[in-house]
Amino acid sequence: MFRFLSAATDTTVPETGEVVEELSLFDKIFSFDWGLPEPIQNFVNKCIEVVVVFIVLLILCKIVDMITKRMRKRMIKRNVEKTIVQVVYYLSNKIVKLLLLLMAIGFLGVDTSSVAGLITAAGLGVSLAVQGTLSNFAGGILILFLRPFKVDDFIECQGTSGTVEDIRIFYTHLRTPDNKVVLIPNGALIGGNVINYSTKATRRVDLVFAIDYEADYKQAKEIILDVCAKHQLILEDPAPAVRIAEWAASSINLSCKVWVKNENYWDVTFDLLETVYDEMNKAGIKIPYNQLEISYRDALKQQEKENK
Repeated sequence: MFRFLSAATDTTVPETGEVVEELSLFDKIFSFDWGLPEPIQNFVNKCIEVVVVFIVLLILCKIVDMITKRMRKRMIKRNVEKTIVQVVYYLSNKIVKLLLLLMAIGFLGVDTSSVAGLITAAGLGVSLAVQGTLSNFAGGILILFLRPFKVDDFIECQGTSGTVEDIRIFYTHLRTPDNKVVLIPNGALIGGNVINYSTKATRRVDLVFAIDYEADYKQAKEIILDVCAKHQLILEDPAPAVRIAEWAASSINLSCKVWVKNENYWDVTFDLLETVYDEMNKAGIKIPYNQLEISYRDALKQQEKENK
């Protein structure tokens, strides 16, 4: 039934000078004799060959997914940095699948060198059309090598603040404090300013408290310093500092600077704002509104002359 069986057992050498075309392995396996006209039979056999190769390709891709996922889990258990884990998993998974696809095309009898040339030509044309995407790709490579930030860092860039959730080749995923996911192009990240709040272990809290001009600013300073001294999350070294920062239009502004651990920044900020406000009220120190004094000098002088 199979032509390849007769071809494999036939050891005679043809007497004529004609060159016998050697069949490939796939041609030998899928050369079924259906009793159909040769063009139709060749078409049917080729369809069977394509279907079998496609099924095998799917199975191999599933195996690649299983292996790469297991590799990622082992890297996580060994406490490998999340950024490296994500990048290695993503690249290894996609590259191996691409190689399997090229191998499948080769098994089907397509010249892979021509496919590679076609991909190169198409890549050149696409590169001219998507220069922004290429800049994002280059930015992603630079981020992976320079590592200005990593997964789980809290950064500010392009007017957005959030925790780095994932670093991809083209985009970096940020999770904002209100649980939104923002995709920032890597090209913009490399070309713009990035503030990384997670690099250092400590951070300074800067607050400004406004008091009335008639209030005792020394008493206000003592109140703020006392609140800082009693707060357990505020570091003693460097010591908290409270000084007059500005003579504003309607108030004296006191600057308060304290150092805290990075993870305690927002807790200390909110605690100081609430506690200082309560203590100022207890001490009778007013927090003024914007005021504007209007004087009519000429009218006052005229009134004084009339009174005389």
